[in-house]
Amino acid sequence: MARLRLRTQLLIANLLLISLLTGALLFVVRRAVRSEIADQVLDRTDASLRAFESVQRQHELELSRTTALLAELPTLKALMTTAHAPTIQDASEPFWKLAGSDLFLLASPERKVLGFHVERPGWTAQMAERDLNKSLEQGEDSAWWYADGQLYWVFLRPIVAGTESDERQLGVLAVGYQVDSKVAEQLALVSGSQIALTTDDKVITSTLTAPEETELQSSLGRQTGPEASARVMILGADQYEAASALIRNGPSTPIRCYVLVSLKQTNGFIQRLNQIIFILGASALALAALLLSFVSRTITRPLDNLVAGVRALTLGDYGYSVTPQGSSEVAELGDAFSKMRSELLVAQQRSLAAERIAALGRAAGSISHDLRHHLAAVVANAEFLYEADRLKLDRNEIYDEIKMASNQMTDLLDSLRELAREGPAISPVPASLEQAVRRAVESVLANPESRNRSISVTVLGQMEAIFDPKKIERAFFNLLLNACEATVPGKGRIEIQVVSSAGAFDIRIVDNGSGVPPSVRGTLFDPFVSSGKPNGTGLGLAIVNKIIHDHEGTVSVEKTSDAGTVFLIKLPRLSRAATPSVRPVFS
Repeated sequence: MARLRLRTQLLIANLLLISLLTGALLFVVRRAVRSEIADQVLDRTDASLRAFESVQRQHELELSRTTALLAELPTLKALMTTAHAPTIQDASEPFWKLAGSDLFLLASPERKVLGFHVERPGWTAQMAERDLNKSLEQGEDSAWWYADGQLYWVFLRPIVAGTESDERQLGVLAVGYQVDSKVAEQLALVSGSQIALTTDDKVITSTLTAPEETELQSSLGRQTGPEASARVMILGADQYEAASALIRNGPSTPIRCYVLVSLKQTNGFIQRLNQIIFILGASALALAALLLSFVSRTITRPLDNLVAGVRALTLGDYGYSVTPQGSSEVAELGDAFSKMRSELLVAQQRSLAAERIAALGRAAGSISHDLRHHLAAVVANAEFLYEADRLKLDRNEIYDEIKMASNQMTDLLDSLRELAREGPAISPVPASLEQAVRRAVESVLANPESRNRSISVTVLGQMEAIFDPKKIERAFFNLLLNACEATVPGKGRIEIQVVSSAGAFDIRIVDNGSGVPPSVRGTLFDPFVSSGKPNGTGLGLAIVNKIIHDHEGTVSVEKTSDAGTVFLIKLPRLSRAATPSVRPVFS
């Protein structure tokens, strides 16, 4: 992964800091607005409860008086003495009208309903009798009755006759009013929000639309957490902040009031506020980017100059100008770098001189050793030739030994002369690369030490090109000879693969030898580098490298291991070192 420049790091760090601050500001503002809304919802809930309690007290005072007055009417007492349900049902309607209530009930002392009137249909005498029994069993003077989606607040009063000494209960009177949308509208008017009254996770009445009320009904069963805490609810196309409070808690009918504050205007305000903060943050980012770009450029320009100087130094350019500028620390760093560069230049010159002397010594030692070896062979065979008649030796054999030693000295001197030449020393002519390869194979196989190896040649494509066939043949000869020496006699297999493309050749020489030793892999193509060869001069691969480079090609070890080595030669089809003047003619 590429490292970022210091200027980029400074810019990114500061932009991230500004972005985090802007995001934190947005978060804090949003939380503050949400908290304020939640507080408002709770305040409105308290206001709704107080309003409901006020309405409740008014109705309680009114109905309790009405119930007490009706229970003391002689005509009502006389009606209850009949204990005849049809009579009481018919005759009780004027009393119901007089009470002006939504529910009117007369029951016997045994709690059997004798007369029952209700403003809205849906309730039956059996439902009212069930709730009446529950209320009387619990000793309630007022109770909440709920059935079939209707909620009533009912006041109970016994109907008695006689004085205290002979008092006799004639029945029970129940008068109540319905908690409906009118009550919810009154509460909504006080709180300035939507109101919903529920019991047992069922909506009794509300100021919501029908679809919103349906969604509220379905969400009541999934409600978790404290009932009084504010939370966000999505009903229909609107979003509400909702809180609830228990109006009446009882085992039979717990009544809960939900206050829902619409967040449409609040969300619009938050959205506009977010846009303003975002625009301000983006402007701050743009301004900070310009300012930081200028500041960072001022800081990093001297460092860029030093980096350029280091890069020039790695490429061997010791004359690159490094101008110390900027802060005192950067200026001191520039002076230290210039001083270090001068010292490195002096040290490199000394190292090159020492290396040159050492290389010359190694070359002289290697050459003198090889020449002495061949001269010793010439001298020894000359003495044998002088004493051939007395020792009864074969003069032709001795002569061949002298000739071989002379040829080896000549080859050594030719190799040194080849390496000593500066610049290309080739004579390119139209020729066939396949023929040059096959001639090199024949020459190698003619060597007695290489006859027990198998060498195969595979070619693909056009083989005609412009090169120096003698030099190329010698390069292949050296590579194949090295491959033969690296393999085991009788088991050695060498393959030459030549692939031709539009402008170049890819030649691979593959052997199954022991591989290139790790100690010489880095200097394999340097002069006088040899590994374990009894008669090696270390010039063969150096000459190969020189010839291929003269043809503007490359030679390298593509891979090597204990299983063998692959040499790769990339050779251009037309050498620009010396282009022939004649038109190439291929046969």
